[in-house]
Amino acid sequence: MVIFNNCKKYFILFLLLPSCLYLVFMFVGCQGIDFYSLDSFDCSGEGNVEGLSCGESVTIDSHSDKKVGPLHTIRTRLGQMNILFVVDNSGSMEEELASIANQFDPFLETIRKVDYRIAITTTDWINNQGWFLKFPNNRSFLDNPNRDHLIHSQNVRYFQQTIQRPAGDINDERGIYVLNQVLENSESDDFFRPHSLFVVIIVSDEDERSTGGRQWSHTTDPPLLLEEDDLPETFFRKVSAKNRYSTVTVHSIIVPPGDTSCVKQAGGVDGTIYAQASSPSSEILSKYGNIRRGRVGSICSSNYSSQLGPIADTLIDVPPFTLPCFSLKDYISVKVGNQDKINFRVRGRKVLIEDRVSFDAKVAVSFRCLKNKNRDR
Repeated sequence: MVIFNNCKKYFILFLLLPSCLYLVFMFVGCQGIDFYSLDSFDCSGEGNVEGLSCGESVTIDSHSDKKVGPLHTIRTRLGQMNILFVVDNSGSMEEELASIANQFDPFLETIRKVDYRIAITTTDWINNQGWFLKFPNNRSFLDNPNRDHLIHSQNVRYFQQTIQRPAGDINDERGIYVLNQVLENSESDDFFRPHSLFVVIIVSDEDERSTGGRQWSHTTDPPLLLEEDDLPETFFRKVSAKNRYSTVTVHSIIVPPGDTSCVKQAGGVDGTIYAQASSPSSEILSKYGNIRRGRVGSICSSNYSSQLGPIADTLIDVPPFTLPCFSLKDYISVKVGNQDKINFRVRGRKVLIEDRVSFDAKVAVSFRCLKNKNRDR
């Protein structure tokens, strides 16, 4: 009887063992072991990554069993930025926009040496729907790729004339909503450049949907509720999907939250939602990657040069480069001009140059992708 019981026990174990091994294999095989994911991208010369070229075939790292992809190189030029002003063109902003127009020259003077593009849109979401305002030269954005002094001066005049558009009669300002419309509008595609800095500057004396979806303390009117496209996180998600290889930063000249004097001057509401776009949470920063925290200036200031100046100063820093795949620092090299001994660090898929380099330097970032051996399981 004892022998029979022992045989029975071992027989059951024999039947269960394959199932257990299968479950263990499935569990381990589905885990992110050595999980450097490789984004799909075309390296044939017609791919979706500007300046990407390919080298030799796949090799094996001699120090480990990791598969290392072919050598890729991103070649670009520093100092490229795409600046979009989102201005509140309601009736209460007429004086402020005139002041910004008159004090815009120092801002552009700071970034004059970089390769900029400047466009303007408004918070008037009903009549705007994600379009850029046309400048006097009938173009949708200003630029000066050759750093021409005459074009620079002309751009200042064009900006001053265009930002002072006639005030609209709508009191439902939706700056974030319009930003999301811009990203979905194919007409704006020429404005965006990969491996560049996308700068948003929101100028408003109210908040998204006027009150940020909150109830005003001095009125019984129900607030206009925020929709998904009114949320900063939606914008960061969409800009990350549209421009995976660019860095974005949002600056706001608004009624700063907590500034009781400015809140009283502006009529009782601060720019909470716009401030959240300029100072996104750590969760959003980690989720969507290429975001720089921006600055919050005051719309109640009579000196807009002091508000725009610090914003311009932050723009001339070198933005990180975003690789289309994960790579280790050992597999990355950075060359700026003729210098190939450049200090840099790697954070996720970002390559951050630590040395001071000139605004218009040519940069080549070469790298090898780490291929996930569990990717196709």
